[in-house]
Amino acid sequence: MKRIGLIIMFLLFAQTAFAAQNTGVYFGFSGGFVIPQTMTMSEPYFGDTDTKLENGGFVGTKVGWLNPFTRRIMALEMEYNYIFGNDFDKGEAVNSAVSGPGASLDGSIDIHALMFNIKARYPDGPVHPYVGVGLGFSYFDVGNIRIRDEAGAKIGDDIPGGSGSAFSYQFMAGIDFDIAPNMSLGIGYKYFAAKPEIEEHYWDDYNYELDYRTSIISLGLTFIF
Repeated sequence: MKRIGLIIMFLLFAQTAFAAQNTGVYFGFSGGFVIPQTMTMSEPYFGDTDTKLENGGFVGTKVGWLNPFTRRIMALEMEYNYIFGNDFDKGEAVNSAVSGPGASLDGSIDIHALMFNIKARYPDGPVHPYVGVGLGFSYFDVGNIRIRDEAGAKIGDDIPGGSGSAFSYQFMAGIDFDIAPNMSLGIGYKYFAAKPEIEEHYWDDYNYELDYRTSIISLGLTFIF
């Protein structure tokens, strides 16, 4: 009987919590696919090289507030994303003075992005379409870049790996579906871009610039308090 009483008390508490008006503060996490565009690598001695990157993934978390002064139409949000797997596609040939005709580049890129977003969303009902824009900073960690010939053999010295940060921006759109009074499941699209200058780890005064742009398909879960 004691156990049944505890269960009944829990159900009553849960019903009361769900019925209560929440504050609009929310927390969520997400993951998905990252599909980069052709990236231009600007190297100081050999100029620009258009490079292909492999598709990758991301995991992220966010915290935000549904502004009651706008009837929860506007949401203010801080978001962190870790993008991985966007390695140089060594199966795609590039043509520049740094690689030679028919050669390819082989290396890794990891990205940490902290973004501040403003969203406009439809507040009523169980389905909430939204659009938004975000500004922030990203940290790029680039491994040594190997140059390979058409047969896959290494050519010359590696382009040294390095790291760098940059101003970043993104545009977003998506739909959130309420699956409980304080929980929603969302699917979204983002266009994310940054242009970091990579400071290499080994040689003095040798930096290069990346023009990184990508599409991100996300699936996420959000809890509203």
